Amino acid sequence: MKKGGILNPAICSLLAELGHGDELLIVNAGYAIPPESHVIDLTLIPGIPRFLDVLRAVAEELVIESVSLASETSEVSPKLYQELLKIVGDVDVDEVPHHEFREQSESTKGIIRTAEFTQYANIRITSGCAY
Repeated sequence: MKKGGILNPAICSLLAELGHGDELLIVNAGYAIPPESHVIDLTLIPGIPRFLDVLRAVAEELVIESVSLASETSEVSPKLYQELLKIVGDVDVDEVPHHEFREQSESTKGIIRTAEFTQYANIRITSGCAY
């Protein structure tokens, strides 16, 4: 049995499969999932688990090269935006209009859906290299 870190076997497997440059989405409960996507749905009840909690757990275990998010996030959900930036740390942040974010996210390796109801609580993470 693992003694810490992410315990969800599907998320552990997905993170282990990510190579340098692969992309992962962490999204809110309302995000329209593209067909044929590999989805790990964590929704339980509204708000559990929260987007920031899932992002924090993933950031602890994954080398993050860069992130992308909808440019609307900072204006519509400023508190979430500030916390998100703290969690990902000093990485490149690409902000694009939401419709472009959705288009660019169709080829990600996997999607983790949270039970977050905050608008624009979505992030695309590009995996970095550990060495």
